[in-house]
Amino acid sequence: MKIFTRGLDAAIIIILAGALVTHFWGESGQMHLERYSPSSKFTLENRGEALLPFQLRLEEFRIEYYPGSEMPMDYISAVTLLPDGKKYTISMNHILRRKGYRFLQADYEPDLQSSILAVNHDPWGIGITYTGYILLLVSMIGFFFEKGTGFREVARSIREVPRRARITFTIAGVLLLAGCFWMICRKLLFQPLMPVLRSPLLWIHVAGMIICYSVFALVTVNGIAGLLSKSRETQELLQNVSLTFLYPAVFLMAFGTFIGAVWANISWGTYWSWDPKETWALITLIVYGLLLHGKTIRPLKRPVIFHIFVILAFLCVLITYFGVNYIFGGMHSYA
Repeated sequence: MKIFTRGLDAAIIIILAGALVTHFWGESGQMHLERYSPSSKFTLENRGEALLPFQLRLEEFRIEYYPGSEMPMDYISAVTLLPDGKKYTISMNHILRRKGYRFLQADYEPDLQSSILAVNHDPWGIGITYTGYILLLVSMIGFFFEKGTGFREVARSIREVPRRARITFTIAGVLLLAGCFWMICRKLLFQPLMPVLRSPLLWIHVAGMIICYSVFALVTVNGIAGLLSKSRETQELLQNVSLTFLYPAVFLMAFGTFIGAVWANISWGTYWSWDPKETWALITLIVYGLLLHGKTIRPLKRPVIFHIFVILAFLCVLITYFGVNYIFGGMHSYA
């Protein structure tokens, strides 16, 4: 029995179950706090109102800027919990958690006398979803050490690849990864970040996604070489090379996606908003995931069709990375 392969299926079911619990039994909305005016009301997404079992009072709202510039570094609300009288700070990526409720910095009024907080009450859904994420991570790691998987089969077959081709492919991969890290460092170290991006999860999420996109690009080049080859044996060999790289790349994309979901839950109070970037990332993940289910989708096992599919699949990457930024917009248009 393939324990980790079954674990992947179980993890997805648990994550979906957590999402359903959140959808049907969770509460989310916004709370408008005026300075020195205690309130326990917040507006639900369906335009109704709900009451907290306590009150919050805004003591101060301020914007911190990068030294010597007018670019915001953080948005901070100093609040008092009543009737306890305890003081807390809410800022981007810094949540206030009390009695099953979470409060996140969402917006503010231009006069800085009012703050708008996102309110989330989901005592069961978060735990279920996080359990699914942990199981997914463990199963993805264990999958590569499990016997009899598709990855182990194609990894053994590429030993037949000529030494010169392996060296060329390795050099191309190293250059791609070096280029990825240069892009990441240039973007994250040498430029001021928006407040929402100031999180340690940024490195993990961005690095994971850019590396997997780069591997998809490398596989696309390999697919073009496969189409240009007239030898079926060479086409099959290149197909196995692509699959060997696609397994870790698809798993890395899944990892980067659920890390992004955790980060979104910390920053925005929700795992998934059907933002264009999120939607196209999911489409890309599903499209490339189809290539790993060759036993189910028989036509994709034919080398020529496989290489054509790989080339066309890269269009999803281009739309996800560039199209969202310049055409669709959304919350991720800065990425």
